[in-house]
Amino acid sequence: IIDNVNSVGKYLEKRLDELVEKYDFIETRRGCGLMQGLVFNCPVAPYIQKALDLGLVLINAGAEIIRFIPPLIITEDHVDEMITILELCFQQ
Repeated sequence: IIDNVNSVGKYLEKRLDELVEKYDFIETRRGCGLMQGLVFNCPVAPYIQKALDLGLVLINAGAEIIRFIPPLIITEDHVDEMITILELCFQQ
């Protein structure tokens, strides 16, 4: 499990960093390993609701941060699926 956490944690960081680079309303990524957060310059509640409508459960950490705390057995495919849903939310 530890090897998976280390490997997928780095992959998750990379994919979230790509979102930071792509979208102006995302200021930065914070976190370590699988415990991550995206800091926005706007309220995240609408994005969380859109994600839920698409089957992705997210939580916030304050009004402008989406927190990611996936299970330790998450795979890179799961991360890719999450990123796809997030991109759909951000483009609406």
